[in-house]
Amino acid sequence: MFTQLGRFDVVRRAWVLAGAAVVLAVAGWACSGLQDRLSYGGFIAPDAEASRAAEAIRTQIGEGGADVLVTFRSRTLPVSDPAFRHGVEAALRGAPAGSVARATTYWSTGIPMLVSLDGHATVAAVLLGGDDEPARTRSYLALRRDVRADGFEVGWTGPTAVITEIVERSRHDLLRTELLALPLMALLLVVVFRGVVAALLPLVTGVLATAASLTALSSVAGFVEVPFVTVNLVVAIGLAAGVDAGLLIVSRFREELRAGREVPDAVVVTVDTAGRTVLLSGTITSVIAVGLTFFPLGFVRSFGIGATVGLLAGSLVTVTVLPALLACLGHRVNAWALPRPWCAGPVGGGRGTGWARTGWARTARAVMEQPLRYALAVSALLLALAVPFLHTVIGFPDERMLPPGAGARTAAEELRGDFAVSGLGAIQAVATFDAPLTGRTGHEALLTWTRRLAELDGAHGVLVAGTSEQSAVVYLGHDGGAESDSAKALVRAVRAQPLPGGGRVLVGGATALALDTMDRFWALLPRVLLFMAGSSFALLTVALRSLVLPVKALLMNVLSIGASFGALTWIFQDGHGSGLLGVRPTGYVDALAPIVMLFLLIAVSMDYELFLLLRIREQYRRLGDNEEAIALGLQLSGGVITAAASAVLVVAAVFATSEVVLVKEICVGIFIAVALDAALVRAVLVPATMRLLGRANWWLPSLPDRLRRPQAVAAVRAGAPGGAEASRVSSPAPPGPSAEGQPQ
Repeated sequence: MFTQLGRFDVVRRAWVLAGAAVVLAVAGWACSGLQDRLSYGGFIAPDAEASRAAEAIRTQIGEGGADVLVTFRSRTLPVSDPAFRHGVEAALRGAPAGSVARATTYWSTGIPMLVSLDGHATVAAVLLGGDDEPARTRSYLALRRDVRADGFEVGWTGPTAVITEIVERSRHDLLRTELLALPLMALLLVVVFRGVVAALLPLVTGVLATAASLTALSSVAGFVEVPFVTVNLVVAIGLAAGVDAGLLIVSRFREELRAGREVPDAVVVTVDTAGRTVLLSGTITSVIAVGLTFFPLGFVRSFGIGATVGLLAGSLVTVTVLPALLACLGHRVNAWALPRPWCAGPVGGGRGTGWARTGWARTARAVMEQPLRYALAVSALLLALAVPFLHTVIGFPDERMLPPGAGARTAAEELRGDFAVSGLGAIQAVATFDAPLTGRTGHEALLTWTRRLAELDGAHGVLVAGTSEQSAVVYLGHDGGAESDSAKALVRAVRAQPLPGGGRVLVGGATALALDTMDRFWALLPRVLLFMAGSSFALLTVALRSLVLPVKALLMNVLSIGASFGALTWIFQDGHGSGLLGVRPTGYVDALAPIVMLFLLIAVSMDYELFLLLRIREQYRRLGDNEEAIALGLQLSGGVITAAASAVLVVAAVFATSEVVLVKEICVGIFIAVALDAALVRAVLVPATMRLLGRANWWLPSLPDRLRRPQAVAAVRAGAPGGAEASRVSSPAPPGPSAEGQPQ
């Protein structure tokens, strides 16, 4: 099939390129209105108890909740001054029509906690108008734009204000990082390929894969909530995956040209070998991405959709459009070549000399001389890096996701320092009693229940913020942050506290949101992992013709993922080295980061595993010698893996400059994982474990004998028509160091 596809790419290259241009134009048109359909939310499961608590405040009570907290501070006037009240109420009356459903102030409730400790500031709790989250976000933007209070310092914080500022900064980051990432990747590829033309070709697949991802998001934006932050991650993975795949194709094509093949034959062989690897890798990683759609969060689900389409489209583009471009360019792919240093040959070997020719093979042979020692040492290091993950604290996005000095973060910090209860980290409980609260029975039930809440361990003050006929919203203060163990224990205790006389309680707030999100995550995780592991195992078994190697690949994924998660905890939660990244330690890891990183790390690890193992398998089929196949396979793919990893590292590093800590967490985690995977897992752990396993690497009960016998393989090669199939089975070059698969 791949031979025919390669021939089609050569013969019909003009049609293929024209079709790609049309598809790109359609994608640009489809994405033109995407910005208007993106959401500012997507971080909360709509059916979670914390979400239902917030909705109950809006629909059952109509007061006592807060989408936005607006602080008004006067340097001269105290809150008790009538002029202060007049200024605040006049400012709130200036809100656009329909933007405010209910504003709770000190003067409307008499709650002293709404006044600052120094008496010169007050906070207004605003429920925004709108039937859904996007509508309420629009209300907030209008409110923030139009509300003015002369003589007052006005601050905006609260859940909607924080999320909105996170999104606004993400949108700004996206443009900046795109403008920075593409030139840096182009420069990296020029260095890798030592040629300008060859370096630009992988960027084509990266751009096309990104366009496909954004088109997919645009097409589902009317049915699935697609947050702005998702776009950043989809663009990053589209660029990285597309460039990785393009790098492999261009490398193999140049290799075939050096081997003396004519341009059409080189294209056919490239598609039949590297193209097969690229399509298989894209299929596996896109199937893995489907697992993300199991999660009910709009942020994760839309990312899964974008990643699935982008990875699969990127691999399809790589085996169609890129070969057609190569067929047009021919030997001009080596145009505008850079001069080579006298001491270095082509990257990965080829006809050059020096470490680049034999270094990867020497590394593999050195590792295989003492495989057990190397395997134990690397495994111990990865396990040690994973240790901090054991004390990871999971939290929900709050103002600490923003950089110091951000408006919503500054307002929240001032609120926490100036007021007795800030409301941002307080536990929110909505109680619906069986008896009306206007009657004696219901009133006494409310008093009894709030008294019991105040007596719970860790509780620090109880405030009844609003009531209706049979419902009340209560805020419960506590010591420690919203992500602390004491706060989580208090949420569970409130949920377990029955209402006197009967009724039901819904508990919300930041702590409850984090608990609900992670409870849903842990409930779905076994199903998602089973899907990801099962689909990966099945596809790897088909690709590698082995039952052992897929198991080994999955176990190594566990090691690299654990090490990355541990490093993430060590940096962002514990604060070690966080200053170098320009962030303050948050004291927790965002609840969404592990979910997204789980997929990204599995996908990247599987990608590099395939690059390496398929080349090792190719050499094993040719030579029948396990150790020699490992050494040559690492040599032939080591340069590609290093270059591909470097491309991912560049993208991750650029996107890690984001001002939003959530994006920074994910990208730093990816950077660490890819660096560990390329430097330790692929270069050391894979050769060591494969040497220990020996011929058991290739164990598959139903595998035909001819795939394990070099003599039979030689016979198949000798009879292969046109030479293309023979090139897929084995390189025509004699055994020994060569340049197969290396970027030149």
